[in-house]
Amino acid sequence: MKKMKIMRKLSRIGIALSIIVINITFVYSQSLWDTAKKNNDVLTITTLFTAQNVRDYLSTTDNLNAAINWCKQTGITKVYIETFRGGYYAERETLTNAKKRFLNEGFEVSGCVTPTRMGKNPVGSGWGSGACYTDNETQENLQRIFEYSASIFDEIMVDDFLFTECECEECITARGKQSWSDFRNDLMVKMSRERILKPAKAVNPNAKVIIKYPLWYDDFHKRGYEVIRESEDFDKIYIGTETRDYNYDIRSSGEVQYGAYFIMRWLGCIGGDKTGGGWFDALGTTPNTYLEQARQTVLGGAKEIMLFCYSNLIHKTNFYNGWFGTGVANVDALRKELPGLFELARLLHGKDAKGIHIPKLPNSEPFEEPYVFSVLGMLGLPLVPAYEINEEASSSIFSVHVLKRPGFSSTLQEILDKETPVVITDGLAERLTNETLLKRGNLAVLKVEGEPKNLLKLTQEELKPFRDKLLAPMGLHFDAPNKVGLYLFGDNYLVIENFNDRPVDITLDFASVSDVRKMLVLPEEENIELSHNQNSVRIRNLSPRSLIAVEYH
Repeated sequence: MKKMKIMRKLSRIGIALSIIVINITFVYSQSLWDTAKKNNDVLTITTLFTAQNVRDYLSTTDNLNAAINWCKQTGITKVYIETFRGGYYAERETLTNAKKRFLNEGFEVSGCVTPTRMGKNPVGSGWGSGACYTDNETQENLQRIFEYSASIFDEIMVDDFLFTECECEECITARGKQSWSDFRNDLMVKMSRERILKPAKAVNPNAKVIIKYPLWYDDFHKRGYEVIRESEDFDKIYIGTETRDYNYDIRSSGEVQYGAYFIMRWLGCIGGDKTGGGWFDALGTTPNTYLEQARQTVLGGAKEIMLFCYSNLIHKTNFYNGWFGTGVANVDALRKELPGLFELARLLHGKDAKGIHIPKLPNSEPFEEPYVFSVLGMLGLPLVPAYEINEEASSSIFSVHVLKRPGFSSTLQEILDKETPVVITDGLAERLTNETLLKRGNLAVLKVEGEPKNLLKLTQEELKPFRDKLLAPMGLHFDAPNKVGLYLFGDNYLVIENFNDRPVDITLDFASVSDVRKMLVLPEEENIELSHNQNSVRIRNLSPRSLIAVEYH
């Protein structure tokens, strides 16, 4: 009898503790949801339900309730619900019911399309999930998909499979004497105009269509992404900022963390006010790199963060197309950091990126320097990406990509004649038609040696002369190890992020500074020492994989 009483008492205690945990969870998720709603003016958190997710997770009341609760717990205030992916159409009734439920719960709701497996398979393509767009049946299927989508949603995103690598006989004939790049660019611009935008707006005059560009900016033109014309044609642009884990010691199919910032800023220059958000996933990541994707996307000026996708984020682990990811752990880490990310977005809102001019001309060839821009940003160089050459910039870095502009040697000579500090890559140096420019005192050559990743091996001492030269017009000296990012915003804000797996010490020397203030640290629990002595600022023990934002006057 006594034992039964004890068991009943323990049971009541267990129930009480469970209620407390549930209440704490509810209060936390409600608090994060409220915080997210209050910060929608500077940053919106979104997620995608793929067409298959719609079928598997939004088709019953219980699953739909679970999805809504998960979104609120994660600070998500906008959802994209997909109509088509991989040959599968989500059912209209399920789509419209899910849209209605999310709207009633206070979410913004948009549609999405992933144009894969919708017609003739490509020949000679490494991706396998693209399409042959010279094929008329494929074109008709593409149009049908967007007519269907526009009949349900007023805003539709196109996931980053709107490209082609097909080399079938039909494509070879259609190409004629054009290069593959020119042919594919013209073809995909035509598909966008005639088979996506025109039919979607005919069905729904209110329809807005977003093109999402992939991360692989040096290969756009090779596969038919024409960022100038397509950005002009589409109502908005979105940007892939998925960088994934990166091994610095061996070749990796991932992308260094700064790549997300570079492409967000570069395409943001092209898209202007049309620029929407950055899209990243949990695949090939662990919490550290997942958070770095988020930070780089915010630093890049994104208005939205897209968390791809619901099914990949609700499981502890997942494996997709060769990528392993830790979805639940990543989301848990993001939930903790979201208040800080909102604070970072608000801190930088309306402030332009400042620093070193670095142009990547659209449709330009990387030669032996692919994705060198992503690596250069890891060297503590505050880059300002551009798609045109600014001859009036205070300092510049030029890579082989500038050879897209005819007569670049003459342009470079004019820039050097103004005593502008310039750094060029060795690949560009070898191709200059006027080699006497290499002897100019305000020009330095950075040895990429055909492998941009080698730059990540440069020591702090080896980086110093390049940093000093390029930062001198800004009255700034920056001394830190490699793999530490420096970002300048407005007239008096800077952000530093440590991508290393060890703490680092940093020194900044200003021409004149009277006051410095630590504005934000991520993760927020990190204790970083900031000191100021005359015109020198010292940051000690910047923790591994952490970020600090500083205001100075």
